[in-house]
Order: sequence, then C-alpha cells, then structure tokens
Amino acid sequence: MAMATPAPTDVLLRPAAIARAWMGPGRPQETIAVPGVVLAAGEALLRVDLATIAEDDLAVTDGDEDCPAPTVLGREFVGRVAALGGRVVAADGIALELGERVVCAPRPRERIAAHRELVGGFATHVHLPAGTPIVRVGEVLPACILAPVPGVVARVAGLLREVEQLVDLEDVLLTVSGAGADPLVLAAMATERGAAVSIASADPRVRSRAHRFGAAVTAERSTVRGLRATMRHRDGSRAALTVAAPDCAAVDLATAVAFMRSPGTRRYPFADLVSTPLPLDRLDEAIGLARSGTFLRVAIAPGA
Repeated sequence: MAMATPAPTDVLLRPAAIARAWMGPGRPQETIAVPGVVLAAGEALLRVDLATIAEDDLAVTDGDEDCPAPTVLGREFVGRVAALGGRVVAADGIALELGERVVCAPRPRERIAAHRELVGGFATHVHLPAGTPIVRVGEVLPACILAPVPGVVARVAGLLREVEQLVDLEDVLLTVSGAGADPLVLAAMATERGAAVSIASADPRVRSRAHRFGAAVTAERSTVRGLRATMRHRDGSRAALTVAAPDCAAVDLATAVAFMRSPGTRRYPFADLVSTPLPLDRLDEAIGLARSGTFLRVAIAPGA
C-alpha cells in the first residue's frame, strides 16, 4: 500500500517576513511582506542572521547576468532553522532541529511566485525546497565569517576538489587568478593543504592582502574573469594545468564549513573582508557600496 503524502505545514509569521524583490535591471528593488509560508514535506524555513553581497549579485543588478524577475537575490547567508516541513535532514544525514545555525547550498535563481516569495537571502527568511543541501555551522564563529561560505568558500572547495583529483597539493606550485574574495580564500585553503601559492590577480584589493592569506604576489596581473588555478610541480617537471571552479556540490559546502571551523584557519583575517552590516532597508545603498570596491563583501543584517 502506498504511503500517504504528509500534509503541508502552514507557518504563520508574526511579524511578517520581509524581502527585497529585484524587479529587473535599472529598476529599484521593492519591499514585500510575506505573512506566512506553506512548507511541503522536506522543506525548511530559515531566519537569516546575515547575508553578503557577492559578485554574481552585482552582475545581476547591473544587467550583466540573466536572471528571472521579480526575484530575491542573495545566495550567501547564514541563518537559523525557523520551521520544518516534517523531518528534514542535513547533509550529514541527521535530522535538523528548530533553532540550529546553518548554511545551505546556493539554489538556481527563481522567480517569485505564489507561496514561493522567499527565494533569496536579501530577506528576513528564506524558504528552502526539499533536497537543498544544509550544513550545521555551530555557535562559535561570527556570522561575518560564515555568511560567504555557501558562495565563495564552497566554490573554492569545489575547485580544490578538482585539483586534488589531478595532483597532490603538497607537490605543486599553485598560481591563482581572479578578482574579489575568491583568490584569497583559495590561497588560504590551498596553503592549509600544503601547496605553495602565488596570486596573479590584477585586483589591487587582492594583491594588497595576499600575504595575509598565505600567498606570494607575482609580477603578472591577470584580468581573467572567474576563479582559475594554474599548477606546476615544484621541480618544474610537468606542464601547467589550469582548473576552473565547478558548480557547488553538497560535499563542497561541507568541506567549506569544516575549513572555516578548523582552528588553523583562525590565522587568516576572513572577518576583515566583510563590511559592518547594513539593515535590509538599505540594500540599495549596500549594493552601491559593494560596487565601489571598498570591501570584498558588504554585509546585510535583516534583523538590524
């Protein structure tokens, strides 16, 4: 006999959840209130503690990357479990509990629809579909370190996963190119795994911080878009291989969280990459600040 499908869970939100809806390039974002959500089996509702504005968010708002509209942007955030649609398991296979502090893998950008308004991190809450990889992050690390984990840190973990299928990191010289936070995160993570790292980025923000993240700076100033790593053996005996970051997998998110929670990682100043948080109603101002390049990540605190 077929199992009965669990009934959806109605969640009333008081006060109502608030989200900033992106309406399309060149149009101001609008504030929407969501008084409740309906969670199907396996879905989760997170309350956002902190979100960060990533390069892909800027690309969307500038019209350089296609995106359905209206939507809610923001795929880098940390939050707490606010409601569950029945039993929902984290990436480790253990069921989630209310109040746990977590991050989740980025989802494809999604157009706002009825009962699916809370689709991004620039909001007080995010409605996660069933099957979204979720990883616990504990209570020790500050939110400014954890918020970028689902984006840049998981992306770097994926790249190193690809690299380690080809070589032993302790045997290679790794030259990193790219802009923004990615090369710095890659430098720190690869250094912790035994690689010698040089940064070839043309981004002055990256070059000025390289040594604090375990990397030397090359004379080359690559303007390549996207994160790239070029490898050669320390003795120069092998032709260079270039690897680009793949799409984030659940294993990459778990690896990223484990890296940020590792005691050895504390020597890298990840908190310095993130601005003082601005409240959600100042999101347009925060996006302008992110465009200015003053910070590699601008933070949004929905509860502020």
